[in-house]
Amino acid sequence: MNSTHSTPMPCLLDTWHRSESALFRWLLKQCQDHDLAFDLLQETFLRALQQERAFCDITHQRAWLFRVASNLLTDQWRANEKLSFDESWIEKVAEMEDLAPTVDSLAQCLPKALRRLDPVDKMIIEACDLNGMSQHAFAQQHGLSLSATKSRIQRAREKLRQTLKTQCQIRFDDQQRVCCFVPRPD
Repeated sequence: MNSTHSTPMPCLLDTWHRSESALFRWLLKQCQDHDLAFDLLQETFLRALQQERAFCDITHQRAWLFRVASNLLTDQWRANEKLSFDESWIEKVAEMEDLAPTVDSLAQCLPKALRRLDPVDKMIIEACDLNGMSQHAFAQQHGLSLSATKSRIQRAREKLRQTLKTQCQIRFDDQQRVCCFVPRPD
């Protein structure tokens, strides 16, 4: 990068922050090697940085990151002839990009819905679903069995789902994905 572009574009940083953990999990699932997954993740970020301002013009930036990671993993696989992975994930990410505006606007309702949950339900959803803590780590931290934690998070998710349906009048499309909603005032 030249000196006029010494910092990454905000669009790259925004997309990277939204995608990094999912991308790492996908890489780890595919290669089963923490160090390799991390190396490929960093290489993916470097490839995005090399795009400079052109990255902001990419229509489906998250899908692009997954495609680059997939290509890097393929290169690694070819070099080692031992890794295999499921490329259907890339198509799923592209589909998720199409839902991004709906999901982003639905995020306006989430804080209100979370405030309406019991503190215990709110805590487990924030820890595991929003902050990425594993259920196993949550169970250990709170002195629970993994089975109890799984049950609690399922109940909390169902309560959150019902609260979101009530507060935001969520409607689903034919594939049972959120298609639209109407937020209610506080």
